[in-house]
Amino acid sequence: MKKLIFILIALSITGGGIWYFTSSKDGGAIKILKTTTIERGEVSKILEATGIVKAQVGARVEIGTRATGELHTVPVKVGDHVKKGDLVAEIDSRELRARINEAAADLRLQQAQLIYMEKNLPRKRSLVNQDLEPQDSLDIAYQDAEMARHSVAASRARLQTLNIQLSYTKIFSPMNGVVSQVAAQEGETIVSGLSVSNLITVLDPSRLEMWIYIDETDVGRVTTGLRVRYTVDAFRDQIFEGVVNRIYPEPEIRDNIVYYRVLVKITAEEAQWLRPEMTTQCKIIVETKTDIIAVPNTALKWVANRQVCFVIDDPKKEPREVSPVLGLVGLEKSEVLSGLKEGDVVATQLVLPGSKVKKKDD
Repeated sequence: MKKLIFILIALSITGGGIWYFTSSKDGGAIKILKTTTIERGEVSKILEATGIVKAQVGARVEIGTRATGELHTVPVKVGDHVKKGDLVAEIDSRELRARINEAAADLRLQQAQLIYMEKNLPRKRSLVNQDLEPQDSLDIAYQDAEMARHSVAASRARLQTLNIQLSYTKIFSPMNGVVSQVAAQEGETIVSGLSVSNLITVLDPSRLEMWIYIDETDVGRVTTGLRVRYTVDAFRDQIFEGVVNRIYPEPEIRDNIVYYRVLVKITAEEAQWLRPEMTTQCKIIVETKTDIIAVPNTALKWVANRQVCFVIDDPKKEPREVSPVLGLVGLEKSEVLSGLKEGDVVATQLVLPGSKVKKKDD
């Protein structure tokens, strides 16, 4: 007794499977469980890929310090919202302030000496003009005054340098955002450039983007402007949408497979749901046709290496087997070029005589 094997390919947005029907040709009739009517609609060709949510360039800032000393205070903790200019850390500045006072006193001393030198010049000039002192004494007075001016300039620059260094002891947030990391605690000694390169990390959660990794065999079908639909495990019922913004020319090789990174921008509204490093399941809409005759993929079966549909002309009669010619194939529906027409009723679920149904997941 010969056996027939029917394979039903069922595809949907959430996944698909292959149904195997094994049946005898002896007696009985096909039992129709579910039907649908062929209608005009939209068919989209989908490229599936995996993506990762990332912070945009400049949306994540690691704040370090150029000052050395004991960390005096850290008024923020992970999760705190900060605004641009808010104090996020302060280093003990007592020693530096003492050096500033010393430099300020030295500047005042140099300025006093300069005042004396400049007042002494007219007197020396008068004495030389009266031949009461040699010309050399006037030259020395000019030299002393000039040196005093340079000493004042050097002292002023030294004081300015110390004040700049003092400004490094107070660390402010350079942007609005959320504190995502705190790498040091109060009381720790910070040695600039050696022990801690990053004290506080601030992240702007509204500035996100998505990286999609496309296999080299598929990257030729991806162009800027294509629509992208994606989901994340944290919100499986939420469908997010975006547009291909950029395709990076440099490849990335993972497990000996060549991938190209595709960038999709994320709006501030959708960023409220997402977080950096979330994995996304993406569907890039490569091509779309509208107002065409479309058959659900659940109505397509494989019989003896032929893709067929079972058309129900009369519920009282056996369904008619049709081999449609398909055009654009989508995940849910496929374009019909010939073999089916609008209004045809086709079986999407059926039981063959004496059949045993098993499902093998993709």
